[in-house]
Amino acid sequence: MKIVFKSEDFAELNHVREFAEGYQVGDRSQIREVREEMHYEGINSKVHRIYCPGMIVSMIEGSLERDMVHILESDFPYLQMHFELSSTGCIYLPDAQFEADAVIFSGSHCLLFYPSLKGKLNYLRKPLSQSVEIELSLDFLRRIFNDDLEVLHEFGRNVEKKLPSIMGGRSFPVTPAMKQILTQIRDCQFEGALKRLFIEAKVIELLTMQISQINASDVKKKPLKKSDIEKLHEVKALLLRNMYAPFSIDELSRVAGINRTKLQEGFRQLYGTTIFGYITNSRLDEAHKMLAETQYGGTIADISALSGYKNPQHFTAAFKKKFGYLPKDVRK
Repeated sequence: MKIVFKSEDFAELNHVREFAEGYQVGDRSQIREVREEMHYEGINSKVHRIYCPGMIVSMIEGSLERDMVHILESDFPYLQMHFELSSTGCIYLPDAQFEADAVIFSGSHCLLFYPSLKGKLNYLRKPLSQSVEIELSLDFLRRIFNDDLEVLHEFGRNVEKKLPSIMGGRSFPVTPAMKQILTQIRDCQFEGALKRLFIEAKVIELLTMQISQINASDVKKKPLKKSDIEKLHEVKALLLRNMYAPFSIDELSRVAGINRTKLQEGFRQLYGTTIFGYITNSRLDEAHKMLAETQYGGTIADISALSGYKNPQHFTAAFKKKFGYLPKDVRK
């Protein structure tokens, strides 16, 4: 799997992005991060990429003193969630006449699919730009919807038929809630398997918001079925019994026998918080118990690491936000 980029103006900017099949990640923790930086002829960019199984999240900042055009060509079906946060925008113009242009200006987002990329990507001149691109594998999308893309209506049918499609036919405004999630992804302080779980959850939440907005659905949430409630109770009990196990959404979905979307939305509807929020909150409760138990000799740094925080300061901040006082105050 690869995408070839050829600049119309500077051969020095030509490059190839290569990927493992289905955006798989070989690392044991199944998450990898790469930071790239480029400065050339008034073109400046910094990219932070997070690789998780089935997806790549790219957070891009930069500036352009002139318009720039890249000729793109990929050898695989391309599915992307795109968010232009502050820029003049970007435009993808496919070579094929029957394929729709993707026009994404500042403050807008879109969900797009092309059976392969072959066309021109136009970046407009801008003093400062921020954007987030989330590339998804088709297998990841199918897993989310339990192999039933009919929930995405025409867009889902086009994906299955390998037909180019932009959901809703255009871009839509980025909402404050979307911005908040994008900020949470950018500022995530966890690492390893816990970070992978966090990123997966946030990407699915973002995708849900995109689909909901595009469909302009005001349908009231249906009450949860008794069988689904029982399965969600099982998930909650499993998380409590294995508080420090790095479960992925897929693993929880398989154990409970419920698809990813219903698992995430149902859990939040039933318990008023996300799966990640529940895990984090439970770990903080357990950390408080360990601090209060005089026979436990672990340091605050030890408890911080056990709770999933690499930096004890971030643990201290989360602890104070929840309980109103510092971890060290528990042991006074």
